[in-house]
Amino acid sequence: MENFDACYRWIKVRDGRLYLGFVTLDVRKNEIGNEIIENYSGEGFCNNSLDVEEQGLATWKIGLIKGLQFALSHSSDFWTIKINKLSGKPFMDTNPTIIGYTGILAFIEQSDVLIDEQIIKEIEEFVYSSWYNGNENKIPNFSELTFD
Repeated sequence: MENFDACYRWIKVRDGRLYLGFVTLDVRKNEIGNEIIENYSGEGFCNNSLDVEEQGLATWKIGLIKGLQFALSHSSDFWTIKINKLSGKPFMDTNPTIIGYTGILAFIEQSDVLIDEQIIKEIEEFVYSSWYNGNENKIPNFSELTFD
């Protein structure tokens, strides 16, 4: 499916901890090659959430890019993904790994690209580990399930 522009929300609670991320992507097939366009339109901090602006929160942005690159690697088609919005709750509920996973799920939903269910389950377990052992600000590697 093509030409979507909708906010995708991923919210889970596990062991009393909230995990959440919001991304708005415009996903379109193309014939040339994969392309990710960053077009953050956030308004900054409001209502205890953070809408990411053009400047700032580099780790969240990199986490999202890593997630989208992982998702693109599972498609035989070429895609243009325009990132229009990225939001979360800093310091408590959102980190680069959560944002990256939210991006993976948003891309899957909009593109109908299939990623093996077992792989998605393994990634979700990896996401749940992202708040522990100092990993909350590290960049995820979704292919290796490690933090850089």
